[in-house]
Amino acid sequence: MDPQQEKRRGRSHDPEGNRRAVLEAARRLFAAHGYQGVGIRAIATEAGVTPGLVMAYFGSKDGLFRAVVGEGTGVTAALLDEAGNDPAGLPQALAHSYLDRWDRLRTEDPLAALIRSALNHPPSAQQLSELLERLVTGPLQGVLGDGPEAAARIGMIRSVLFGVIMERYLFAHEPARSVPTADLEPLLADVLATAIGTPAEGAAGPPRPADSPAASPATDADTRVFAALTDCAARYRTLIGRVVKRHGIGLAAFELLAELRRAPAPHRRTMGELAAAGVVGAGGVTQHADRLARAGLIERERDDRDRRIVHLRLSEAGRVLVDRVAEERRAGERELLDGLRPDERRDLRRLLGTLGAALTDPQSPATNATNATS
Repeated sequence: MDPQQEKRRGRSHDPEGNRRAVLEAARRLFAAHGYQGVGIRAIATEAGVTPGLVMAYFGSKDGLFRAVVGEGTGVTAALLDEAGNDPAGLPQALAHSYLDRWDRLRTEDPLAALIRSALNHPPSAQQLSELLERLVTGPLQGVLGDGPEAAARIGMIRSVLFGVIMERYLFAHEPARSVPTADLEPLLADVLATAIGTPAEGAAGPPRPADSPAASPATDADTRVFAALTDCAARYRTLIGRVVKRHGIGLAAFELLAELRRAPAPHRRTMGELAAAGVVGAGGVTQHADRLARAGLIERERDDRDRRIVHLRLSEAGRVLVDRVAEERRAGERELLDGLRPDERRDLRRLLGTLGAALTDPQSPATNATNATS
């Protein structure tokens, strides 16, 4: 009997084995010959199955290619879970996931082959564009929203990640090729944080000396004060992000829950009120509300007088979670302040209160200077 026929017969009652064989064959052939250079019949022959079986599993050559390059690529559910489905967690999660995957990616991987083909083959460029829409843009919209500003941010994120892939892995340009991943990852997270518009969780490095050139090009003492305040705020936000992440939600989602907790009983707000409070961007309230409702942490209620208005109400499980996180946060805050004496803490509160009042007073010189430059 023909060896290929024997292979087909041996797998006839092993659908999962057949599917794996097709994926492995497609991966090898796409990598060797590119998307346009491989047909379904060749893949079926390589896998030891019939072309009809390939079509039954994947629907088309395009569907098969998507399955091959889509496994573990793009913005996956695991990556979003690592980020806590929160913009604040995305920079670090994206930087780590992409560098880790491409560090381990074989040179002949089909995705790398597709990107190379896309440079001078319009059908491959279209295939790559559709792939990025599905695997990158779509998942990011679920976290960042789909408004004009979110679209611009997602476009920048794609450009940054694609640029790193091209420079470091496909063209192997220096110095990008030789920078250790441990050094590159926090820098990439910082760039992505700028694109996303939020500090990267865990991206703050060790404190820099006040006279370090890397701290700021300015030497003015007042500027360094605000640089220190900004750094402290970022580190504090990172601490809170880590606390809430242990409970399976992101920082932005927790802030939505906390705003509901602050509301008078029965702890509810409309989505418009939550957006106006600034706890979550207007485009992100719905996405966070959907996830929190599925987790049983909030409930949706129609207004008794106007059925068009929907209130978000904190559930009992949500209240318990907010209170537990608040206690853990206070413990973290106490730990952060352990290095200060009681009198130093009082002085710090007084000085920050004075500064805060100056920044919010419309008649203060600082506020007037800010208004003059805006």
